[in-house]
Amino acid sequence: MSNKVLIITGKLNGRIGVIGDTNYLRKLGLGTYSEALKLYVLDLAEIAYVVYKGLAKVKDSEGELSLTDLFTKYSSSRVDWIKFTVLLDLRSRGRKARAGFSPNSLIYEKGGSKVMVFVTEENSPLEAKKLVEWINIAIKKGYEPVLAVVDAHGDVTYYSMLLLRPEDLKVKESEGRA
Repeated sequence: MSNKVLIITGKLNGRIGVIGDTNYLRKLGLGTYSEALKLYVLDLAEIAYVVYKGLAKVKDSEGELSLTDLFTKYSSSRVDWIKFTVLLDLRSRGRKARAGFSPNSLIYEKGGSKVMVFVTEENSPLEAKKLVEWINIAIKKGYEPVLAVVDAHGDVTYYSMLLLRPEDLKVKESEGRA
């Protein structure tokens, strides 16, 4: 266990404010400094990663937090645990993943390309419209969209996403006839 300590100062808009050795977090590629809040902020999945890996002790006004304590006190959605699972998986594969732009997204760089991961759970309803909107946002921001599906055992499967319109699909004359 590291001797580094992070102290949670509060939660705002799904992000958790911390004070402590934030340079260490910056080196890990986790969290970001918020000029508006004048505070270093992390997504719950990121701070859970720090706790799980023993990279720092995390405390709040009531004392040191375990991973269970962290999720019990600060989670506001089932997606938080799923997002943590995918973050842990990506980081174990050598990807420096971090929180993305939406509650269920992560981002990382792979070679020269940027990847945005949409995190979901197996057997959870997912509206096609929501997924298409997310793919459009990812592409407009210059990211390769990837879908991460977490199953009941915590295993993650990744799918590269493409946006195809019917008019983009052209069939050669000779292929389209029986």
